[in-house]
Amino acid sequence: MWKTGISLSGWGFPAPPDEKLRAIRAAGFDSFFTGMVSEADLELICRTANEVGLVYESIHAPFGGINAIWDESEKGEAWVPTLKAVADRCRACGIGYFTLHCMNVPQFNPADPGMQKWSELGLRRFAEVVEYAAKCGVRACFENVEFPQYEMRALLERLREICPEGLGFTWDVGHEHCYPGGLDVAAEFGDLLIGTHVHDNNGQQDPAVITWNDDSHLLPYEGSIDFDAVAARLRSVGYRGTITIETGKAPADGLRRTPVPEDCTMEQYLRMICARASRIAAMDE
Repeated sequence: MWKTGISLSGWGFPAPPDEKLRAIRAAGFDSFFTGMVSEADLELICRTANEVGLVYESIHAPFGGINAIWDESEKGEAWVPTLKAVADRCRACGIGYFTLHCMNVPQFNPADPGMQKWSELGLRRFAEVVEYAAKCGVRACFENVEFPQYEMRALLERLREICPEGLGFTWDVGHEHCYPGGLDVAAEFGDLLIGTHVHDNNGQQDPAVITWNDDSHLLPYEGSIDFDAVAARLRSVGYRGTITIETGKAPADGLRRTPVPEDCTMEQYLRMICARASRIAAMDE
């Protein structure tokens, strides 16, 4: 049976990180991931995780504005030390990998190739980050996002040649469903697969437009993803990692994420999520 994990943030419950971690463990999860947190929170998170027996599995690197890494600009060059700092944090905390985006486009028409970016400069920058991750003893795991699938394949194929030791892949199950591109990412990158981000949605709503508004981050089994098929694909590539849930309560606008009754406590919500994760994890057997 695969182990289960969850993101530390994004649920909509105001609680300090140590309280959240204790609730995560009590609900039955094995691990968790975070973004780049403050030094004060990091110390508390690491101490509490050790106390309760949770694995700090990964860090999600910053991604807002990551498109600039493909450009000849100061902002683009600044992404290299930003991402190297994530590798440093992983090494210092004994974390095995970090997840990063290679592109983040709120909306584009897939019939318009002019919307996508590719440059040898961007490739060089990403290669520098992956090589640095290898020196830190961690993996830089690219996550499938709304970046066109054929270009992501090209990026990872080039990085396989340049710096295979530090390269990995995080399969975001929800992203693949609502940002379709005809590529079976589990089969294509299965040899690089280190972790998962698991959530649900109802797919691409407008066939002419790919937009992150479709990336609704519902709980598993509340959208239209076939999780039996997901599990079968994980088994087919020999995946031995974690079923990691990336979801949360609905924000104020109610457009994204699973709505939760107002009287639902954090503990109740986490038990519900863990039950969904465990249902998928049991399919490994």
